[in-house]
Amino acid sequence: MGLENVDGTFRHPWPGTTPGRPFDPDERVRLTVWFTSPVDNRSEGERAAHLGGLHVRERVYETRAALRARTDTGERIATEFERFCAAHGFARIERHWRSTVISGTLGELAAAFGAHVDIRTSPHGDAFRHRAGWLQLPPHLAPHVRGIFGFHQWYRPERIGATKRYGVPLEPRAVERRYAFPEARGAGQTIGILAYDASYHESDFELAMRRLGVRRSHPILKRVDGERAAHHPDTGADLEAATDVQIAASLAPGARIVVYEAPHDERGCLDAIRTAIFDEEYAPSVLSISYGIVERNWTRAALDLLDDLFIAAALLGISVFVASGDNATELDEDGRPHVNAPASSPFAIACGATEIRSDGAGTVDEIAWHRSGGGFGRAPVPAWQRAASTWAERHGIVPRRGVPDVSAQCEPGYPVYFRGRELSMHGTSTIAPLWAALAARINETAARAHGATRTIGFFAPLLYARSAEVVRPIVRGRNATFEAGAGWNPLAGLGVPNGAALEAALTGD
Repeated sequence: MGLENVDGTFRHPWPGTTPGRPFDPDERVRLTVWFTSPVDNRSEGERAAHLGGLHVRERVYETRAALRARTDTGERIATEFERFCAAHGFARIERHWRSTVISGTLGELAAAFGAHVDIRTSPHGDAFRHRAGWLQLPPHLAPHVRGIFGFHQWYRPERIGATKRYGVPLEPRAVERRYAFPEARGAGQTIGILAYDASYHESDFELAMRRLGVRRSHPILKRVDGERAAHHPDTGADLEAATDVQIAASLAPGARIVVYEAPHDERGCLDAIRTAIFDEEYAPSVLSISYGIVERNWTRAALDLLDDLFIAAALLGISVFVASGDNATELDEDGRPHVNAPASSPFAIACGATEIRSDGAGTVDEIAWHRSGGGFGRAPVPAWQRAASTWAERHGIVPRRGVPDVSAQCEPGYPVYFRGRELSMHGTSTIAPLWAALAARINETAARAHGATRTIGFFAPLLYARSAEVVRPIVRGRNATFEAGAGWNPLAGLGVPNGAALEAALTGD
């Protein structure tokens, strides 16, 4: 029987890497296979967008159980795929929403799915497993499979070396004052932190909370896809996890923090988001993601699934904040600017960064950070983001989904304790947990006023419609490609938060 290409699975060779040795065919690996949606994705997105423009008291979200029952893979397709696996001797390990995990030897799996795999060398000299070209399945299965993840790994980022403290960071109380955080502390809410190829360390967390004068419980750890086996502490991922956890915990001291640790690749990213969204045990109402890879290095299937996952989050009342990236406008091989995913998904709130400057005479200004990631992604301009469309047309750029949506200061930064030392952490990765903490605090107020299920969820449509009330625009600053200005711009988005005004717009009478 012939094989068909699985739509969306084509992968170009990873830029900047060099071919190396053949893969080990006897290595046992796990793959996550995602199935196509049984419901119309466009109508699901329209429902999510409609919710995002409503006042909290008008919102009615689905339960996790109801959403799963309505949108999960049908039994016929799951059974057909299990027959395929059994015929090839693959073990089915787990079943999840719209996906299943299978196990086998790399040689057998590559042959069964038509995968072209080798071991390549990254620009940093690390060997990693690489896949290029299409994935394939028999004709009766190929149209029902959305993606197959686990063959291709993302290589490790560059090592961090020695860590030093630069500048004097803003402590939580100063951040709260600057952005008018509401009085609520996030009680009754859970913030999910997505940590890829990273671990958070209790000793640093205890030190941070003690030094910052915050009394609260430790984060809860949940591992996804066997992350511990893939952990590499020298890459800076642990510092990233410490940053995310400590900022969210210190700015929302009443909220529970759950850290979802997963591998840093497409499989780990998708599986961790799915795990957090459908986590019945801890039920996070807010997610913070401080990782991203330029869109061209994802498969189209993975980018589509990110949208599906974030739409599901919106229908469940979960807010998702994603760092836009610290490399300004990412450039493709043709020199054109691109943006990072997951921040580029229209159903995530992408977070850029600003810089606070003082002239020494008491005048303080906040401008766009010169490394704030931003630009225009692959997705069409969302209906609520006409401001990005207008900006693009004015500058001769084809209008697409604009990144970021919002921002906050990353210079002078935030106090973070790592390996027992205080650092001043910068970058857009500090902004996602800040906005996550703000959302958790507003959720507490929403729950008191309108009931425990009335979280603010996805609120980008309302944010754009009422931006003049709820954010302060950032009109100065530039990077190598773009310049800030009045209204939305691809460095700082709509601007920095006025937390009290945003709370009033979403939850007030």
